[in-house]
Amino acid sequence: MATIYDIAKSCGLSPATVSKALSGAPDVSEKTRDRIKQIARQMDYIPDGRAKALSQNHSFTISVLCQDGSELGLKHYLFASIIESFRNVVEKHGYDIVFISNQVGNLGLSYYGHCRYRKADGVFIIYTNYASKNAEELIKSDLPKIAFDFSNEHIGCVMTDCDKSMDLLYGHLYDLGHRNIVYLFGDNIFITEKRIEGFKKAMEKRGERFSPDRLIQSKYYSIKGGYGAMQEALSRADRPTAVIASDDYSAFGAIQAVQDAGLSVPKDISIVGFDGISIAQMSCPKLTTIRQNTDEIGRKAAECLIAQILGEKTETNNIILEPELLVGNSSQRI
Repeated sequence: MATIYDIAKSCGLSPATVSKALSGAPDVSEKTRDRIKQIARQMDYIPDGRAKALSQNHSFTISVLCQDGSELGLKHYLFASIIESFRNVVEKHGYDIVFISNQVGNLGLSYYGHCRYRKADGVFIIYTNYASKNAEELIKSDLPKIAFDFSNEHIGCVMTDCDKSMDLLYGHLYDLGHRNIVYLFGDNIFITEKRIEGFKKAMEKRGERFSPDRLIQSKYYSIKGGYGAMQEALSRADRPTAVIASDDYSAFGAIQAVQDAGLSVPKDISIVGFDGISIAQMSCPKLTTIRQNTDEIGRKAAECLIAQILGEKTETNNIILEPELLVGNSSQRI
């Protein structure tokens, strides 16, 4: 592998001049810098990340936290797509990603401790138990950070507009003639509160009055959770004609519960989801859902986090993205 010394010898320059040119120092002429970079490319020169990290006080490593305790984890289509988009952007900026947890060997490290152990420059939180002490320590730390679907005074997030999303879903069902519409809500307090508020606004916009029986406790990203919540909906004397699931996986569980009860989706009950994962558009019935733009979520999160790392951004403002309604055949007019 070529070194700075090899390049210097080839160029007939000092190693110090080569190092300055490759790091973009202003006291090297443009002509000399271009010549050095051209020779470096020809020699397949790769910078020593460890030396660069020491000299610039950066490790060029970004931590990713994705621990939801569900049966899916990184196999979740939504999470995987967001992480892939995020990875593509940070790698173009010279960063590697490393997944963190609080269960590394027998070190007894917290999430924040793991970030420090890895000398991470920043962290992207995809999903975790935000009420845990581990998550709280990480979020309150001075480490540059960004989250998906969670925000407070210590951390900003990238999220899909909840008001518009719920208005699109509720409005779609309302226009199909449904009036007894139930929302199966998940267990992430922050995003759930946002979506319930959007659900209420969508009802009020159409002259409907909200009541607590419009909500049924479920669990995010859980087929079992959607199944159980749908069983509760089916047991009601005033059975709902339409259901908004907390996400697409929960919608799959809800559909299965309806079918196991000898009923049909959408003939007897319309069911819509949230997230727009690719497999939901190939299911039978094809799921009506909100598509979250995972490419944009990952890209925005990466750009925001890198800006923080470079000291260009310190605010905890949220980045709100537009939803898209995908109409399948899991919903129909009554």
